[in-house]
Amino acid sequence: MARFAPRPDRRLLSVLVIAGLLAILASGCRGRLGPASVRMTRTDYNVAAQETSAQELLLNLVRLRYRDTPYFLQIASLSTNMKATAGLTGQGSFLTPGADAGLLTGSVAIEESPTVTYTPIVGDRFVSELLEPVEPGILLLLSHAGWSIDRFFRLLVQEANGVANAPTASGPTPDLEPVYTDFLRASELLRVLQSRRQIALIRGALDATGRELATNAGASAKSGVLLRLTPDALGTSEHRELASLLGLDPSRTLFELVQGIGAHSPHRINLVLRSVLSAMFYASHGIAVPDEDREAGRVTTTRTTAGEPFDWHRLTGTLLRVETGRPPIRPYTAVRYRGHLFWIDDADRESKSTFSMLDLVIALKSGDVPTTGPILTLPVAK
Repeated sequence: MARFAPRPDRRLLSVLVIAGLLAILASGCRGRLGPASVRMTRTDYNVAAQETSAQELLLNLVRLRYRDTPYFLQIASLSTNMKATAGLTGQGSFLTPGADAGLLTGSVAIEESPTVTYTPIVGDRFVSELLEPVEPGILLLLSHAGWSIDRFFRLLVQEANGVANAPTASGPTPDLEPVYTDFLRASELLRVLQSRRQIALIRGALDATGRELATNAGASAKSGVLLRLTPDALGTSEHRELASLLGLDPSRTLFELVQGIGAHSPHRINLVLRSVLSAMFYASHGIAVPDEDREAGRVTTTRTTAGEPFDWHRLTGTLLRVETGRPPIRPYTAVRYRGHLFWIDDADRESKSTFSMLDLVIALKSGDVPTTGPILTLPVAK
């Protein structure tokens, strides 16, 4: 008597194949979830943190333009949990041959649960860091980092050898136009000399007669910031004009940058340096204000000696321009405040450079300041 092997049920085979595939997929998700989660999330979180930091800085600049109080909120921690799940369900009925019915469904899901913790940057120490003038060493760091000398001189130096750089712009918007033309010209000349590699900021020290101290003569112990001119810079039209504006000895190539107002010396340049908050006030004057807020008196209208409205772009236009109204499709950064949108054009390279440099200076002054106050933790709901 012959024996015949039973034919496998195709529906059962399908069930087994799908179940096996789901099991393999779920196993693969669990085994590679860690590296995959880094690839999926790290760049996105990095971009989000950078974009929101730029928005916070712009928001605080706009606040200062309106004489409102700035506020800083730092991301203290960011954590996220990733979980992969897989499921398989099936149902069926067996009626008569040829009329069987069945349903098989499977699912694979990846769940992310991020938690963001914010801390306000407050306290006496942080406030003092905002209000204390920056040190000449910060000018040196910015110079070595490749920033244009005229950019950080205009932003951070309020006065050089008695030549004023809009001192009344270091606080809330003044009623009368500031004094700035000679300093603006001097900073332009510095930039020309820098572009020719004829001027640089270096670390060093001078003795009482103005001669440079050698390292073995104690220069390291008295190290400060020097402005050095190359010999080929002497006698150029830019050098002669710069020496005339700042009252420099036209025969010297080394000058010590000294903080504060003091007696004039042929080998020193006395600098009155701005604080971080003063630099922010100065930059905030480059913000365009809606006409309705100006007419309502929500911001100060600065006037010339002739009584005409002063155009702040004459002073800050080549440093920072913040527009208001309808932005381009993709602005560099934008923020809404008092019902208006303020933004920086992504094609405005000068404004972007100044904005980034100001953000760097704030980080240099406040990066090591401990955060205090209540901690706000926000679990992100699904």
